Amino acid sequence: MRPISLTLVEFDLVWESLGFTDRPYPLEIPSFGETTDDRDRLRKEVVDGLAARGLHDGRDLDRHLEDDLTLLARHSYSVDGLLSVGRHVRLLGAGRPARAALAVQTGERIKIGQLTGAVAIVGEIVGLVPDADPGPGTSVTLPKSVFNNAIDAYVETGFAGLETALNQGGISGRDMRTIATLVENSRHGGGQVAANSVDQVGRKNRTDVVNWFDTTAGRYLALPTRRDGVDWLTLAPADTPRLAQRLRDLVASVH
Repeated sequence: MRPISLTLVEFDLVWESLGFTDRPYPLEIPSFGETTDDRDRLRKEVVDGLAARGLHDGRDLDRHLEDDLTLLARHSYSVDGLLSVGRHVRLLGAGRPARAALAVQTGERIKIGQLTGAVAIVGEIVGLVPDADPGPGTSVTLPKSVFNNAIDAYVETGFAGLETALNQGGISGRDMRTIATLVENSRHGGGQVAANSVDQVGRKNRTDVVNWFDTTAGRYLALPTRRDGVDWLTLAPADTPRLAQRLRDLVASVH
């Protein structure tokens, strides 16, 4: 991906000029200018700045940039994520069957580029995530309510409370080790990614969220599901290839 970098004010004014009103989640784009005159002045400054970089001819926006922004607004599927990778990153990938675009926001700038499709979006996301070894333990699935109760107990009384709450929820032995390691080791990164399919009238169908946590002991996936009216949570050690496969599966479910 050869991205074009925009400031937030450039994104704000260009997005408006294309007739788009809804802000593209999860990007954080403030509205600049308190008055109409302010926005008119900013609009001219943005056009002049883009023209100096070959992205505007004074009348029309660069066609490739316009196409990419249009995909972010109008698409048949999308992928959104929040990453903590030494810095906070917000990203939105979106596309139609033949092509896709990805916007990556870091601080006060947004990089936007064209991709070949959904698999390429996953590749770009994984490329932002540092390698990590899987944490110790094995995969464990438990009711989300049991996990939440155990976390509350850990906050109140430490490991003893965690152990008691998990035992009461039917969790012990190896399964408890996975949870205890995740809870007791400090976190230094992680992320969450979800995908959406969009029908012809704009209605979204959202997947469950793939979460991961990078701890001093290693990386863990946290995968929520719902079965028979019960919310479940699967916690599993994972390295980068396993994370990438989960994200590919996620995107394949909507693409």
